[in-house]
Amino acid sequence: MAKEYTYRDSHKYAEKGAEYEAYYETQAWQRFLWSREREVILRILEKYLAGRDIHLLDFACGTGRITSLLEDRVRTSTGVDVSRSMLAIAREKLRRTEIIETDITSENVLRGRKFNLITAFRFFLNAEPELRLAVIKTLAGLLAEDGYLVFNNHRNFGSPWIRWSYMRRRQKNLQGTYNVMTIGEMKTLVENAGLEIIEIYPVGFFHPPRIQVPRTLVNAIENTGCKFKCLARFSESPIAVCGWAKAPQQFDPV
Repeated sequence: MAKEYTYRDSHKYAEKGAEYEAYYETQAWQRFLWSREREVILRILEKYLAGRDIHLLDFACGTGRITSLLEDRVRTSTGVDVSRSMLAIAREKLRRTEIIETDITSENVLRGRKFNLITAFRFFLNAEPELRLAVIKTLAGLLAEDGYLVFNNHRNFGSPWIRWSYMRRRQKNLQGTYNVMTIGEMKTLVENAGLEIIEIYPVGFFHPPRIQVPRTLVNAIENTGCKFKCLARFSESPIAVCGWAKAPQQFDPV
């Protein structure tokens, strides 16, 4: 019987790293989202970890986008991924980061270590439900008591654009995987590991179709939407800050 193809496998071929890097360099909307994500990540550091020594674990670090943003802002930096080709590109960018090629759900080489900041971007949405659960529980085991897990959902089903895209693909029976996740599913995921979402930052309110839209208009819509955390459910790529379950919920999940 043939081995089932998994999300882990999808990142292990030799060209993956170069393809992933090119995607973020050439796609205007992805570059825009990354610019907003950078702002939010730095805001989270200032709000939750200012004045503290930060020990970072960037899970599924890929080509090092998140890690390269943070490595000079933290005391220690560790990145893990299963993709050798993506890590090869990360090694060219990073200078202070410990880079490990591993699947921590099957060989947890980090067991016994603790991190007060764990990031996981563009992972949970795409992973199979079983893999999502295995990873969130493993990451919880590595999270310090006063630490924070920060992750994003880059196809939030509450976003009008994502909802329209999803329905269109289903109606036309377009090939390829197009996973979506709701804010409520994000909440359930972290609760399964004994964590809770403390705060959600909205990212990506206006995804223009394949037409030229003035950047000033996109920025104006984005800046206005991001002023209201209650609108996070309608953003395309919300970012969640999670900690150990002990505080009351501060958002209204969908």
